[in-house]
Amino acid sequence: MGEGQARATLGPARAVGITLRTAHLLAMAALAGGAWAGVPAGQLGGAALATALTGLALLASEASHSRHWAYQVRGLLVLAHTVAFGLAAVLGLASAWGPAALTGALVIGAVGSHLPKGLRAWSLRHRAVVD
Repeated sequence: MGEGQARATLGPARAVGITLRTAHLLAMAALAGGAWAGVPAGQLGGAALATALTGLALLASEASHSRHWAYQVRGLLVLAHTVAFGLAAVLGLASAWGPAALTGALVIGAVGSHLPKGLRAWSLRHRAVVD
């Protein structure tokens, strides 16, 4: 390897994280797509459950990366993502606001997942990047 090149490895923890994120995206896509297409809420229960369960598993995986996670940008964005998903559930997927809340959850999740690592690890408590 040349100077400055990192060796690419895919350890078990990273593989689990990728698998969980992919499953969560698939479940959320089915749920949001169904809600926007007007699928009756009763028929979206499986997608809603899969979204919630994969989200909880992903949350546990992500939170294990740092003891500071809860007050880092990444943790706060997960909280906002979860609140938006919860709003969709409370408002009802068939209501006018349910699909909008799901879209908000998708946008927050996508932005949070693609922020630079330095910004994701920035701590509101420390006012600096911490890991």
